[in-house]
Amino acid sequence: MTFLQKLTDKQKIILVARIAVLSFLAMIIYAPKLWITTKDFPVIPLFDFIPIPRYPIDYILAFVFVLLLISFFIKPKKSIGITIVLLYFYLALVDQNRLQPYFYQTILIILSVSYLRKSRKNTTIVLHCLMLIFIATYFFSGIQKINAHFNTIWMHAFSKHFYFLPETFRYLFTRSVPFIEALIGVFLLFNKTRRIAVVGITIMHLGIVILLLKFGYGYNVIPWNLQNILSVIILFWYYQSKYPFDIVTQYFNYKKAVILFLTFVLPTTNLFGYWDHLLSFSFFSAKLNYYYLEINDPKLLDQLPKEIQDFVFDYKDKKIINLNDWCGAVNGVLLYPEDRVTLKTQRFIESFSDRKNTTKLVEYHHQKKD
Repeated sequence: MTFLQKLTDKQKIILVARIAVLSFLAMIIYAPKLWITTKDFPVIPLFDFIPIPRYPIDYILAFVFVLLLISFFIKPKKSIGITIVLLYFYLALVDQNRLQPYFYQTILIILSVSYLRKSRKNTTIVLHCLMLIFIATYFFSGIQKINAHFNTIWMHAFSKHFYFLPETFRYLFTRSVPFIEALIGVFLLFNKTRRIAVVGITIMHLGIVILLLKFGYGYNVIPWNLQNILSVIILFWYYQSKYPFDIVTQYFNYKKAVILFLTFVLPTTNLFGYWDHLLSFSFFSAKLNYYYLEINDPKLLDQLPKEIQDFVFDYKDKKIINLNDWCGAVNGVLLYPEDRVTLKTQRFIESFSDRKNTTKLVEYHHQKKD
């Protein structure tokens, strides 16, 4: 009997929670400035009336958050888990750039594990909640890729790096990726297809990690990719459904309803223009809008602080700031890809001048060719 076969459902739940916490902590270490407000990139609150904690309060909150994660790793108690969820909710309201999908997924895992009790029925409910998070992740990640921009951009990228493969193969593979990924999510529901899905997920994430290492960027998401590989193997490899869709329907209660609402209902509304893209598992979908800021007023350049001027460069006879480059260099993550965040970042830059129309936002993602 293998190690995985010996694990009880409760042990699987705790192991998945601990892997998620370790991944979260690794990404905090990679991007520590994201969790403080005293830095060279603006904090972007969801609402302007939210009080922004400043030094030393921001450092204290970040330290407490890390301590809570470590405590939950040691002993996943409900009180600790709920406190982590509430504190993260506040920290994300203070700065929306903390709403990265890998952090959000771990918070959903912690919320689910906080439901854990001693009864067998409750353990099964929590196990199913964790499974629903991963099923939704892959299903919606595939659905989000069904768009013309994905076909155009990823066909170009695939051809650039794998030009030696036949063009027909590249064309068919690019167009099949969304459907393959969505099916992987569906396959996790059924006994006969579950292991096929786990193998597919493992190959996909290992491929992403290898490519990130080869191209030398995106290191911040490597822990997340490894976390997902380990988690789906632990949760799904030996799981046997008693009847179809029991992951959804068995012992259905408010706990499952909450997870289903967060992982299926809200992401579905994103398809109609509601709810955020990254919180709807829109990963590498080519649907996200990225911008650079064109500076139209030379005087504004002189008024910008030195730490911002360092990110101004020439492009097509214009002075621009690539918001992703700037955010990535300071926060260790890309700018949260919602227009409300981009517009607030633009207003921050313009606040250094008393003139109007000093900058212009230029969307570049869908036209990007490199």
